[in-house]
Amino acid sequence: MKLTIPIITLVAARKLLTRIRFERLTLPVLNHVLVTIDNAGLTLAVTDLDHWLETRVQATIEPFAPGQFLIPAEAFKAATRGDRKSSAHFVFESTADGTTLTLTTSCGGMSVNTVYHPEPADEFPARPSVDGRIATLPKETFAALATVAVCASTDATRYVLNGVWFSTDNGGILIATDGRRLAGAPARFSGREFVLPSTAVNVLAHPDFLARDAAIQQPDDPEKSHVQFRSGPHTLIARLIEGNYPGYRHVIPGYLPESVTIPEPHRPAVISWLRTLRGRLNSVRLTWEKPGHLTLTHRDYDTIGATISVPVTIEGKPPVIAFDPGYLADALEIGATLRLVDSLNPGMATDSSGNFCLIMNQRVDPESVTEDAASKTPVPVSAIAA
Repeated sequence: MKLTIPIITLVAARKLLTRIRFERLTLPVLNHVLVTIDNAGLTLAVTDLDHWLETRVQATIEPFAPGQFLIPAEAFKAATRGDRKSSAHFVFESTADGTTLTLTTSCGGMSVNTVYHPEPADEFPARPSVDGRIATLPKETFAALATVAVCASTDATRYVLNGVWFSTDNGGILIATDGRRLAGAPARFSGREFVLPSTAVNVLAHPDFLARDAAIQQPDDPEKSHVQFRSGPHTLIARLIEGNYPGYRHVIPGYLPESVTIPEPHRPAVISWLRTLRGRLNSVRLTWEKPGHLTLTHRDYDTIGATISVPVTIEGKPPVIAFDPGYLADALEIGATLRLVDSLNPGMATDSSGNFCLIMNQRVDPESVTEDAASKTPVPVSAIAA
């Protein structure tokens, strides 16, 4: 059996398939790409046992016959390094010792042949089946998914938080939290609620999923634990996170009287500066000494690191408040308007589309902040942008 696949096609397929980190798995058979040939053509698939990701690709198959083969991860990667305008040729031969794969690529105009000995295809895990109602998931839902995903937990001991909750509240909303911040975004979604693991969320952040509507299929049987997403030639099947996602409504302040909006021309510079801040006990404090301006003062333990000032639109009398700079940067990525109550309550960044990010505040000593502001000359944010 000989497969001929354009290099550019393999490069695009690998960018998608490596969102499942199959190359790092310790079980040898999982370090392979499954090649399936059927009447519809050729499909490439990978799995980590919790996720199944596949994509259909164009290929020349000689002779054409249904079947399955495995391509080792190193062979798949090597094939993508060939000359971009050329094709990779995979030749599978059955021997007494098993299957032999010969890869032929063109590198710098020279032909390169490499021989591999893949694992038996019949040892590759079976594709999970999902039988149930199919609904349309708008591409805007995938954009919302990418928006909130940054706030999902990575703590293995809080497994139920290691993903994004698809909730039917208010016609559909996506929620992600790590216990210190909580992001939400409206999303058109119907069906049963579920928690989608972060690995699956990362797959759905691929540009191909963001570019078009997709089909979502949930099992009719509530005991089944997989959900399927199909978008164009791509299919993702993910095992859902089991457990009760904590309620989020009670942590959101019902009264946020003060607001601060950073103008769009200045927001990228503020976010960029916040992401540069490092320290053992890191914080950035927000003060308002200059009318119409927000002053951000970085502190690491008891050392003042830097201070900047940015013109803002202020409603009310915002409190002196402190946040983790990385969390504040993530929140401002979601929304340019920061809504506050006082120095003892969390703040919330919002945008006009209904996206929000609630972030826990840090302890602040107003007197020390005043001293800091008096001892430092703020750097205008326009200087950072330059």
